[in-house]
Amino acid sequence: MTHPIRTLGRHAALIAAILAAPVAAILAGPASAQTVCVAEYKAKQDNPLRLQHGEMAVASCDPARAADEVRVKLASRGWILLKIIAVKG
Repeated sequence: MTHPIRTLGRHAALIAAILAAPVAAILAGPASAQTVCVAEYKAKQDNPLRLQHGEMAVASCDPARAADEVRVKLASRGWILLKIIAVKG
């Protein structure tokens, strides 16, 4: 019968190799993450008319890029962007 500790020793390199990539990705994540900004917006839906005032996390603090991102996200939910009020970040 093989002793459990000896078996673990033989497989330690394999275990280390399997765990190395996810651990490296986790450690590198915060260093490579972009600054997240928040876009404050107004949006609407028609038939019946519904208005929404909200905030959404966006990847860019540039108002034009933030507007494009918010427009796409809102459209996927059936909303039409009316105005970006502010981008904070």
